[in-house]
Amino acid sequence: MSTTATASATDLVAGYGDIPVLGPLEFSLQSGVTALLGRNGSGKTTLMRTLCGIIPALGGTCTVLGSPVADGAAVRSKVGYLGHESALARALTVEQNLHFWADVAATHPEADIVPRQVLVERFDLAALMGTRISALSRGQRQRVDLARLAMTDPEFIVMDEPLTGLDPVYAARFRALVSEWGQTRTVLYSSHSVPEALELAQRFLILRGRDLVELDCNRATVTASTILAALEVRP
Repeated sequence: MSTTATASATDLVAGYGDIPVLGPLEFSLQSGVTALLGRNGSGKTTLMRTLCGIIPALGGTCTVLGSPVADGAAVRSKVGYLGHESALARALTVEQNLHFWADVAATHPEADIVPRQVLVERFDLAALMGTRISALSRGQRQRVDLARLAMTDPEFIVMDEPLTGLDPVYAARFRALVSEWGQTRTVLYSSHSVPEALELAQRFLILRGRDLVELDCNRATVTASTILAALEVRP
């Protein structure tokens, strides 16, 4: 597994408009799964959206896959982002959404687009292809959104509480997929579940106030108690 930084930040200040929410922060992410944890309103989504170039940084520098993040254009085809809000068009069917995002991905000449049938089989979408997104359950939409994310075989995968809405069977399949991705890619994974983070991650970043705390990189020393202590929560 490579130790080269996939994403890094120096004196990074993140926020909205002219209102800072986080920072200044300094960190780097390498191959493997990193769990991002924080209490409600701690800024997890803000940080993730900044790393992906969805919102501009208010200060400092941020680099992903060797390119500075400004509007995200330089790295967009190599970054997969799954946010709280679905990126799918509710009025279109699953098939139409996958076609649309394939067309978007094709605008990036360097994009390596995964064949649609591979995605359909991997995320068990065959029975849903003619269904409008508005008619799907939360978990079904999440599976389609995961297919959208995986479409460009991204090198840097950023996911904001991705297990929300998945039933136990698909949640287990997804955890296996995250572990698989973490063997060759960099995954930043936000969760409110400490057991889930302990199961999946090798590194742990904690947002507390406007600061970012990195727990001991020796995975064996990280427990639920150390995470809760870092979050300033009594077990």
